[in-house]
Amino acid sequence: MKRILSIICLLSVVMTMAANVVTGKVIDKGSGDIIDFANVVVTRQGSTTPLEGTVTDATGSFRITGLKDGQYVLTVSFMGYHTLTKQFTLSGKDLNLGRLGLREDTQTLQEVEVVGQASSMKFELDKKVFTVDQNIASAGASVTDVLENIPSVDVDQEGTISLRNSEDVEIWINGKPAGLTSENRGQVLQQMPAGTIEKIEIITNPSAKFSPEGTSGIINLVMKKDRSAGYYGSVTAGLDYSLSSPWNVPPGANVGLNLNFNAGPVDGYFNVGYRYHISNGGSKTDRYNLSGTGSEVLDSTLIQSHLVQEGQQTHRGGGMFARAGLNFRLAEHSTLGVSGFGMVSEPKVFKMSNTNHRTYTFTDLVNGMNRAYTRDQNSTGSHPGGNATLDYTFKLDNHQLMVSGTYNNFGWNQYTDYTQIESGMDTLYQDQNNESLEQGIEIKADYEWKPTPMSRLEAGYDYTRNWSRSNADAHNIVAGNQVELPEYFADFHSLTQNHAIYITYGNRFWNKLSIQVGLRGEYYMRHLESTYKDATGTEKDAYASYPNKKDTAYFQLFPSAYISYDFGNGHELQLNYTRRVNRPWGHQINPRMDFSDSTNISYGNVDLLPAYSNNLELNYLKTWDRHTLSAGVFWKYREGAVQNIKYMDADGKTMKNTYFNVSTRQELGVEVVAKNKLFGEVLQLTTSANFYWNNIAAVNDSLEHQGQMIHVNLAGQNIFAGSVRVNAQFMFTKNFSGQISARWRSPRVVAQGTTSHSYSIDLGLRHTFLNKQLALALNVRDLLDSRARRNTTWGDGFWQFSENRWHSRSISLTLTYNFGNQNRRRGDRMDSLSGSDEMDDSGNSNSDF
Repeated sequence: MKRILSIICLLSVVMTMAANVVTGKVIDKGSGDIIDFANVVVTRQGSTTPLEGTVTDATGSFRITGLKDGQYVLTVSFMGYHTLTKQFTLSGKDLNLGRLGLREDTQTLQEVEVVGQASSMKFELDKKVFTVDQNIASAGASVTDVLENIPSVDVDQEGTISLRNSEDVEIWINGKPAGLTSENRGQVLQQMPAGTIEKIEIITNPSAKFSPEGTSGIINLVMKKDRSAGYYGSVTAGLDYSLSSPWNVPPGANVGLNLNFNAGPVDGYFNVGYRYHISNGGSKTDRYNLSGTGSEVLDSTLIQSHLVQEGQQTHRGGGMFARAGLNFRLAEHSTLGVSGFGMVSEPKVFKMSNTNHRTYTFTDLVNGMNRAYTRDQNSTGSHPGGNATLDYTFKLDNHQLMVSGTYNNFGWNQYTDYTQIESGMDTLYQDQNNESLEQGIEIKADYEWKPTPMSRLEAGYDYTRNWSRSNADAHNIVAGNQVELPEYFADFHSLTQNHAIYITYGNRFWNKLSIQVGLRGEYYMRHLESTYKDATGTEKDAYASYPNKKDTAYFQLFPSAYISYDFGNGHELQLNYTRRVNRPWGHQINPRMDFSDSTNISYGNVDLLPAYSNNLELNYLKTWDRHTLSAGVFWKYREGAVQNIKYMDADGKTMKNTYFNVSTRQELGVEVVAKNKLFGEVLQLTTSANFYWNNIAAVNDSLEHQGQMIHVNLAGQNIFAGSVRVNAQFMFTKNFSGQISARWRSPRVVAQGTTSHSYSIDLGLRHTFLNKQLALALNVRDLLDSRARRNTTWGDGFWQFSENRWHSRSISLTLTYNFGNQNRRRGDRMDSLSGSDEMDDSGNSNSDF
């Protein structure tokens, strides 16, 4: 018994002498904002020798261990702030010092001058962050222009965005979908000024906390929102000019205003911009109708007829984009925010139009017939829309609750008239009307709990409801009267609802190993209605023969897992897995037929099914003082991948395009990104390379369109492809900088053929004046005038080569003036994908684990 009592006493003494834990959070005393990367040092009272030290994390928090009982002094310092000291005593238990406020030192801030290049790219194991302000090409540009310079991201001539060779990618704004779909995001991003964007996050494998939509991942646009005390803003104005013919096309223009302010418990921002752009492009198609099945190499012995189409187009578009937001700090632990953006592009006000002149030459080698004609297209349209968000955040100790509601509304209206002239024939006049509207709401609740400084539990609920409608009709114009073309009538409605719940848990062991697992469950419902007209003009229900396809409902699970290990000395390794989905939407399932090119008609497939993908990545990150290397291996396996297919219509002359679920598609690849600072601060070089093996399985199936069965027979495709991108930023002096961006992409496979290689070069120069308050930027986009999309496709009865060019070489000049009375500092937090914090290497927002 005495021995037991002795052991208990000994343990009591040991526990009393055990190390204590000291925690706290560092904030800006004036604004209440957190301060990350602040230095925290502990010394014994009466001594200046540091015992322990650390820096605050992304939430402003710090944690110091290894301190025994006694009296200590804690010192907190950060550039631009007065140093804070605080005495404390430890007596056998952990101590939380609470919120420690630092006061700004305005004199020190005014004396600091940074001469050098800020990093334009931040690497993390699960994502890459691109800082827009550091990109000279962003001056006076749209968000679409900036995305063209992001590694792993490609933007084709039509504005279609792909990530790692896949268009199944989601575009988010401040961590939310914000109503951007494949239907409207091309127009929205083209109107959105790049100056409103703080940074762009590329996340290829998001955790279960986020929507699994987009089999390739998420591109998150983080908008500017500075919360420093006072006000800060900028005014921009610029001109851009297309350098290709015709030379009589006037230049485009852009103007913008950005304003941020903070007054006590309220901070806000307001941005407004107007863009008017003009671009020239062209197209060419060589199509051979064959007596058999086409292959990669054209067999001249099978040719029955030959069609050559050449086109020239000019696109004029403009609109106004505005966004605003207010944040109210209701109390110490709660914040209420309201924000939104909108765009207006009425054709009468902003002169939106598109003209296209096409020439056709058709040679029938079997019957010895030739035909030549021209077809002129004139379109006007508008695409108004907007988004509004209300959010509430409550934080208390280790708990946080975020609740938000979002509403979005986007429309698209287009009227087109056609004039077709052929020798010996009456002139043909036609028109086509297209209208669509997309609306949606999202309600989210996210809860976060940190049971220990090294662990985190997250759970939440997410409800989305989206509905859309579109209608289209077309007519021949005879003696001034409209004569309906019933085959081009379409009335389409869709309603989708999704209930999602998720839970994730992560922990960090030995300050080296991080593990996070998550599971998301979604109950998805979809209702479709589609009406078309037969040859007599009678309306028909597209689902009359298949009523079970009108309504779809199913439950799916989407797991995620992350394991990472920090070897020290800048070495990190991560393995992650996610399951994701691509649900067909918009034009992919809308049966509306577009006959802008009368020989090449496209429409959607109402029978499309969701495509699911399993994604596995192994990433390695190594950092040095002036160099960073990110390398990864990825494998993606997709079931029911959606691909565009082509087939010859029954008349043997018209090609039709639609979408189809192929059986499987998989990619195995390597991605390497290196960032280097060379010659002091003169050159910052970012190089990315992406090489992968791509396989599309063979398909032998059929689909139905307006009562007609179409046989789909696709051969399997394999190719080894890749892309290389180089971005070089030069700092000639502290006020004069330059940039060169070059990209190359190898040929790639599609379901029925290949896409040719592509390359381009952009140049930029920027000079600042008046202590960097005034900046002048000169940019040349597509210096070699080489951007174009070239496809070779083949199938039953045809072989075709096509080239499309929507834009041409252009030059722009932009002037920016910065004003304000606030002192901007490092540590201002933006709305990143995780909400208020940035994501760590486990797919969560940064924490202590």
